[in-house]
Amino acid sequence: MKKQVSAVLLLLVGLLMVPAVGYAHLVEMLSSFPENGAIITEAPGVITAVFNEEMQSDTSNLQVFDAAGNQVDNGSGGVDLNDPNHASMQVSVPSLAEGAYTVRWHVVLLDGDGTAGAFNFFVGDEATANAANFTPIPNGSEVETTAVPGAGPSNTIWLVAGILVSALFIGGGVFFFSKRNNPAK
Repeated sequence: MKKQVSAVLLLLVGLLMVPAVGYAHLVEMLSSFPENGAIITEAPGVITAVFNEEMQSDTSNLQVFDAAGNQVDNGSGGVDLNDPNHASMQVSVPSLAEGAYTVRWHVVLLDGDGTAGAFNFFVGDEATANAANFTPIPNGSEVETTAVPGAGPSNTIWLVAGILVSALFIGGGVFFFSKRNNPAK
């Protein structure tokens, strides 16, 4: 019986030593239109960003700002509900004047983790962009990651709950079978 209890305790200690995975993690923006740092002669009517994970549609957003920091989109930026994977966002924009624009995104994943970033583009010709000292945002994004409180269950809670339920199940099995094999004790 002592060996069985020791084995269960050793298993529990081993499981608790496994690092909890799933704290705030980064979402990767796979592509955008226009691309980060693009110089385009005419602004599109819709700006798109595609990510590698499914997003919450009610809290993720996409916004466009001019060089002065004014929001210039139509206020419609969010998860593209026509995308079955909910991994892309779109925002419509009016006709944009010549100049630099920054697209800021804030993604909240299904597990509650949040990631924010940005990319930029320039409307006009290359000479005008060079004169304005336009440069792409480094690495395509200014990333900031946070866990969003209350947005979803924590993976750590589920890990601990799973370990406890497993321990109770294993411990109960050990107790039951030891009593069954040694009825006198």
